[in-house]
Amino acid sequence: MDPYAPDIWQYALWGLVGAAANIGVVFLEASNRVKGWPWERPSGPGGGVYLASVLVNLAIATGTTAALSTTTIVTHGFIAFGVGAAAPAVVRKVASYAENLILAGKEDEPGDLDVR
Repeated sequence: MDPYAPDIWQYALWGLVGAAANIGVVFLEASNRVKGWPWERPSGPGGGVYLASVLVNLAIATGTTAALSTTTIVTHGFIAFGVGAAAPAVVRKVASYAENLILAGKEDEPGDLDVR
């Protein structure tokens, strides 16, 4: 292993920074849309829900970046930053795709009583 190559935790940290930048952009968009703080009621979900959303997005981005940094995909801090910024959206799409596959498989099973 190259002694000058960054460790996985350093790439994960760059992914965390990328996710924070993405969350900042989303915050600005939401603030402009609601003309104020996006977490205040009645327009927003409340501070606790907003904080949980931020923490979950940061955790998803950090974990995804750390996982990808074990491959040859992430070779530079800038790439890790981009992975962190895109990770919440990519994970959301992959989860939606997996959910649709699971639901499509359940519809084919005989004896399914789920009425939609």
